[in-house]
Amino acid sequence: MHIRQFDLRRDLQIVLQFQHEIYERNFPGFKVTQKFLNDFARQLRAADRSPAERLWVLEIAGQVRGFVWGALITSMVDEFVGYIKNIYVAPELRGQGHGRRLLETAEEWFRTEGAPKATLDASMCNQQALSLYIKAGYHGERLRMEKSLNEQFGRGIDYDRRDTTQRESRPAGQNPGSERPGR
Repeated sequence: MHIRQFDLRRDLQIVLQFQHEIYERNFPGFKVTQKFLNDFARQLRAADRSPAERLWVLEIAGQVRGFVWGALITSMVDEFVGYIKNIYVAPELRGQGHGRRLLETAEEWFRTEGAPKATLDASMCNQQALSLYIKAGYHGERLRMEKSLNEQFGRGIDYDRRDTTQRESRPAGQNPGSERPGR
């Protein structure tokens, strides 16, 4: 088991493949489409160039089996904080401490950059992930509640048919807070 920094050329496609399970499991009714993956790939490329974002991959026997994406951000309520944008561990490896090690890797980077705390968003339907976060020392601070105002954006979301002309397109679950400039 080895955790190393994300390499865009080597790791992009496998991290994109993980998004199917991440988003379809945590957002019931959501279907990952090619448009979604293209948008996500664009965001990964931008993160790879940003001093305010880092990704690490979990490698086992030469294969990438998980990853974590951390960012240094400023939000409406936090002047400067480490934010876990995305984390994944292959299903057959869960419960073995790999997720905790990935979190610790991102948290250590947050500490070295001076972030006073780490935050993340979690889906209430993913009890296994919630258990990991609680065991790793995270606690509920706020609760994001949702109400569908249009069936088009309720269950059965079609990412390709969303109207993104009025707002920036970003995959669900991303913190809309602005990022702190890199150090």
